[in-house]
Amino acid sequence: MQLIQYATSFMAISQLLFMALFYLAYFRRQLLGKLMAFYAVCLIGYILATLPEVDNAPWIFDFVLSLLAITTPALLWVITRYLFEDEPQVDPLVWITIALYITLRAFAMVMGPQEGVGYWLHSFLPQVIMLGFACHVVYTAVRGLGSDLVEPRRQLRVPFAITMGSIVAIILGSYFLNLTDRWIYNVYIGAIFLFILFFNLASFRVHRDSPQLIDTVVIQPSVVPPHSGRVSEKDKDKPLIDRIHSVMENDRLFAQPGLTIGQLAASVSMQEYRLRRLINQKLHYRNFNQYLNQYRIAEAARRLQDPAESHLPISTIALDVGYASLSSFNKAFKEAHGVTPSIFRSRTPQQ
Repeated sequence: MQLIQYATSFMAISQLLFMALFYLAYFRRQLLGKLMAFYAVCLIGYILATLPEVDNAPWIFDFVLSLLAITTPALLWVITRYLFEDEPQVDPLVWITIALYITLRAFAMVMGPQEGVGYWLHSFLPQVIMLGFACHVVYTAVRGLGSDLVEPRRQLRVPFAITMGSIVAIILGSYFLNLTDRWIYNVYIGAIFLFILFFNLASFRVHRDSPQLIDTVVIQPSVVPPHSGRVSEKDKDKPLIDRIHSVMENDRLFAQPGLTIGQLAASVSMQEYRLRRLINQKLHYRNFNQYLNQYRIAEAARRLQDPAESHLPISTIALDVGYASLSSFNKAFKEAHGVTPSIFRSRTPQQ
């Protein structure tokens, strides 16, 4: 049994080292590469902490390995933000929650097994918090699958959600259930090996397009109108781009609530993968919702400035340009213009 544990641990650690070296090689100048390498180190710490020799090692050694392991779920959440969100700002409250989780778990390790209120405060509550973070990791990775225009990032979303979500579930489960049987840990470590192997294969498939994963330059709606994305006359894709602009501007397809890139592709008689590539590589948008919002916000701003429509409620304009709710419209409009629609309208001179 011990030989099996050493074998599975070695295989898992080898794949984690490969993952760390891969991301450092292709993203060494980016925060993402450093975060992924540190994530691999944290997982290695979890694996080493399960080895029998650690029980006889100095206390501080076991503490450091365990601290790396408990940091893994929170670190994965941060990685998910930077990998799949084009504007990955993290709310200060989230940082406080992460710090609180790590502090409570570290305190629990120092104090040893707890009972009663101590157990709920130092062990159960932090695990529940991190379980919520883990669920949000999977949700974030899957949520943007339909609107993501960066093809290598799209290809990583499902493998990332499956593998990383499962790994965090393994780590949380091993602490949450307080399992001690060695054969169960062997199954855990073997599963981590398979998940990391699967993710490494998926990552290697997109390594040639790695710059697209971290190029977060997007068109700002407050300074660039939708039609500015037109390509030059010499570009061979110009007829296709013009067809897309025509459908969006002349037919006002953007005002259709819940418009998907698949529906737009059908409207312009184009394969969806080709439409994604055109909007991403020619018009420089990384997300379909960003592209769609340019038309909606531009139309809404025009109507808010129109004295003839000053009597219309803002909610009516929001619905007319395609938003499903006033709250989502207010958020998108403020991101574009820096003020709410009501303030924007009040600053418009009335004739």
